[in-house]
Amino acid sequence: MMRICALVFFLAAPIAVMAQGPACSEQTIRDAVQNKNIKYTDDSFFSSGGYDKPIIGKAEREKAKEKAEAEEPRTNEVDADHPQRVVVSKSGDMAYEYGAGEISFDDQKTGKHVSFQTGYLRVWTSVNGQCEVAATIVKPIDSTIKSN
Repeated sequence: MMRICALVFFLAAPIAVMAQGPACSEQTIRDAVQNKNIKYTDDSFFSSGGYDKPIIGKAEREKAKEKAEAEEPRTNEVDADHPQRVVVSKSGDMAYEYGAGEISFDDQKTGKHVSFQTGYLRVWTSVNGQCEVAATIVKPIDSTIKSN
């Protein structure tokens, strides 16, 4: 009887683990981007043309965001990312995604509407069973910047 129970356990355990699936999948990442439901690791790295230096961690990101909002207030900000490629490791614990996006907003200081396209790269990792962003690099495409 013990042998049968052990056999059933060893045969069923891998199926239960596989049923949970990997944290990072192409569909999970595409859904997070489309629904603007991206989660970030506590020590995530962010670099863009909008800040003097890379930002590391949630606390630093919040501080930088507050400073930017105070120094360069914006309204009607709209942004969208369009993943062109998502590559996920076989284990589903890491992935990278790159694509293009666009940002537009009204600059409160100048009264002008600003819009431009971007190129970006994100690195995703599994944290406590969820796929979260560990690093982001965003670069404005200079030739697309419009201000009117």
